[in-house]
Amino acid sequence: MRAVSVMLVVLVGMIGLVVWTTGPSRAAPAVQGCPACHGAAGKEPALDAVAKKLSGHPATAAKTITQCMVCHTKGPTPKPFRQVMHRVHLNSTKFAATYKGTCTSCHQVDKATGAVTVYGLEQK
Repeated sequence: MRAVSVMLVVLVGMIGLVVWTTGPSRAAPAVQGCPACHGAAGKEPALDAVAKKLSGHPATAAKTITQCMVCHTKGPTPKPFRQVMHRVHLNSTKFAATYKGTCTSCHQVDKATGAVTVYGLEQK
């Protein structure tokens, strides 16, 4: 499992480097992060509505990734949010084909430092 996590971090880093070096002509769309697809701004249900449909998920009013991270931090139960989100989105033809989703739909790369972060997730 640790090897998969390391590989995922390397992959995201490599993609971030490509996005960073290709310049503005290949920049990601202006609207990014969960609200671009989920909730009032997007065509998909909000995060709390998605959670409500999951078997065994407790009732929640969490509408942002920061609120979801209150419970979904290190796991194993509940699973870490990054693990759940990558599995759901990277295996989704809807995410890739319909919405043209890529790593930079959720992640941003700081051009100065190369740090990869998640839109909407406040850094501490």
